Amino acid sequence: MVRRVRLGETAVRAQWRSLCGVLLLALLPLLLFACRSTKGPAEYLYREAEVESVEVLLQEMPPGGASAVVRGVVPEACTEVDEIRQDYLPNSSTFVLTLTTRRPVEAPCVQSVTPFEATVPLAIERLPDGVYTVVANGVTSTFRLERSTQVPIL
Repeated sequence: MVRRVRLGETAVRAQWRSLCGVLLLALLPLLLFACRSTKGPAEYLYREAEVESVEVLLQEMPPGGASAVVRGVVPEACTEVDEIRQDYLPNSSTFVLTLTTRRPVEAPCVQSVTPFEATVPLAIERLPDGVYTVVANGVTSTFRLERSTQVPIL
C-alpha cells in the first residue's frame, strides 16, 4: 500500500518562495543587461535619420570607386548624424545604409528642420559589372557598374 503524504501549505509556499528567489537572482543580471542601451550613454536619444534622397556618384578613373550621397533632414538644430553603417546583400546586389542620429536628452533644443548630407564610399572593389541598388533608411537608388578594364587588387 502506497501512502501519500501531503505537504502542509506553509511548506509549499516556502519552496515556491525559494524557487522564485533563485530564478529572480539568476534572471536579474540578464534583464538589466538587456534593458541597457548599447548605442551609447543615456544622455543621448538615438533615432533613425530621415532620409529624403540617395544619389550614387561613379568615379571614372581607375580604380573606379562609387559613393552614395545621402541627403535628409533632422528635426532639431542640436541633432546630428551619429553613425552610418553599410551592409551588402549579395543575393540581391543591394547596399543597405543605416543612418542614425543622436541628440542630447536634457539640452534645450530649437525645433528647426535642418538638412544634412553624408557621402558614403561604397565597397565595390571586388564586385562584377552589373546593376546595383542602394537603400538608405528605406530610400532607394540604383546604378550600373561597368568597367572597361578590371584592376587587380593585390
